[in-house]
Amino acid sequence: MESALFAIRQYLPAMPSAERRIAACVLNDPQKTLHYNVTELAKESGASQAAIIRFCRRIGMNGFADFKLRLSQDVFLISYDKLPKDMETEGSTEPAGIIKGVVNDIQRNLSRLESLCDVHLLSEAASRIRESRFTGFFGIGASGLVAQDFYQKLIRTGFLCTAPVEADLQITAAVNLKPGDTAFIISYSGENSAMLRCAEVAKKNTACVITLTMESANSLRSMADIPLLVPALEPVYRSGATVSRLTQLAVVDMIHFLILSKDPDSAARALEKTMAATHL
Repeated sequence: MESALFAIRQYLPAMPSAERRIAACVLNDPQKTLHYNVTELAKESGASQAAIIRFCRRIGMNGFADFKLRLSQDVFLISYDKLPKDMETEGSTEPAGIIKGVVNDIQRNLSRLESLCDVHLLSEAASRIRESRFTGFFGIGASGLVAQDFYQKLIRTGFLCTAPVEADLQITAAVNLKPGDTAFIISYSGENSAMLRCAEVAKKNTACVITLTMESANSLRSMADIPLLVPALEPVYRSGATVSRLTQLAVVDMIHFLILSKDPDSAARALEKTMAATHL
């Protein structure tokens, strides 16, 4: 796959001024560019959306989606995206440096998460799940692990819910949601096609759609009745989720405790029943 950054540098001398501004924006921070949609990149670079499409075609890409796909490969290969930022400052990958870098990265993301938390939205999400007849939890990969975690918490405390693992089964579960039900959909990028399909069919069935995505604009967030956010401080294209998974789990814990706080006695009774049934 041809490098997007190489193509930009190759065609840069022949670009008109608007496309040069786009190129400068991308070259200045390729990682940040991955989080932009066309509108956001246009605003950031001071160019029009049409200029961005012309820019993509000039450098040999089929369109904006193709450009971002190729750029993602470049970003992945850049060393500063392979390790947390604090690991680079010493220029070392010694065990102590790696451990410190991971801890610092987690602390930075949790601090950012605290500033992102919207008490009203979190409380609304908790109320909606608590009042729902049925809740479906949806997520793929690392986000799927977070969905499974939330499912396990709620089903042990007496709530009717499901969390299929396989993508087609998740879509099938979303198709069967009814008015008054809730779909809780988790995707860091907010662009996973299966999760977008789950949101689409859940909304068609007039179920409430709660999403948990990164803070940047994305397709899934735009479909939400209740959009919840985590920091956009981790690359969208990476070998596996790290701090994004932890911040997602933190949000799930917040909502879980908000739900239980409304009726702790009922939750305690449900836990006693499930404990008794599974510890014979």
